[in-house]
Amino acid sequence: MQQQRLDEAYAFCEAACRNASTTFYSSFSALQIDKRRAVHAVYALCRWVDDIVDGDEEPTILETKELREATAARQLIVSDLHAGTSPSLSEDEHRRRMMALVDIRLKLERASAQAITEDDHPIFVALQDVFTRYPIKLADFETVIEGMEDDLYPVQNQTWDELRSYCYKVASAVGLILIEIYGYEDRAARLHAIDLGIQMQLINVLRDINEDMERGRIYLPVEVLASHNISVDTLQNQNIATTLSWKGFVVEYVEVIKRHQSSANHLFGYLDGRARVQPEIMADAYTSILNEIVRRSGDVFTQPVKLSKLRKAMLGLRLSMRKLKARLLA
Repeated sequence: MQQQRLDEAYAFCEAACRNASTTFYSSFSALQIDKRRAVHAVYALCRWVDDIVDGDEEPTILETKELREATAARQLIVSDLHAGTSPSLSEDEHRRRMMALVDIRLKLERASAQAITEDDHPIFVALQDVFTRYPIKLADFETVIEGMEDDLYPVQNQTWDELRSYCYKVASAVGLILIEIYGYEDRAARLHAIDLGIQMQLINVLRDINEDMERGRIYLPVEVLASHNISVDTLQNQNIATTLSWKGFVVEYVEVIKRHQSSANHLFGYLDGRARVQPEIMADAYTSILNEIVRRSGDVFTQPVKLSKLRKAMLGLRLSMRKLKARLLA
């Protein structure tokens, strides 16, 4: 692989990260250049997969016999996992998105086996290099894609365990990839990375409830909602935000988040000074979102929950201070 092509691939991934989230992108800047480029590649893939499933990216696929057969085989497995449930989309649309995910699976396998060529998509060109530099695991990428496959079907989690399982697939598995790039000496770091992913995704689920319901997805545990006298139909009424039932549910939900947060906070001590800055800043950003939800007494319905410009500026300042401290201690 020519260095110029590799540099172009990493530049593509960096641009994808910058365009997707300025908060995430800024937090990556504390990392050493090689680690930063690797993280850009991982994040660019995750963003791409998420956009395909949500319909924000129109998949462009070269449909081959191998891909058709692999898609049919994977669909049998996924259909069995979702027995009795039809896909959320039309048959043709579902097949296209499923095929796009299978195509990504196959290319990840090739990247891990060093079989990607210069003609492949730049994300896989970059990831092939990442596989050679860091002990990242193909299985963790496959877990992320499995979580995205779940989103092609109507989602209605029943219990905390089902919600945690989803959070593990789409967030904790990403964290397990990233800490192999950051580097750590004690395997206990992996357990805390799992909790950080669950904590952050639980906050996403609560914040994005309106958007998710529009897509036919109810991530909140239905049985827990029922224990607070809340039905799925009730969630469609924005007046629910003012009820004691919803406020009681949010109190329980926040307590669960904080239990995972208590474990997640131990992760940072297992990472070196520069590597820990990125997850610390992201944890701060998500804690700020949670604090805003609490300040609103759990009202995530009437208007979107976003970080204010002042809060973003404060996070930027904190990032600069932590980067300086990490460099002084290096």
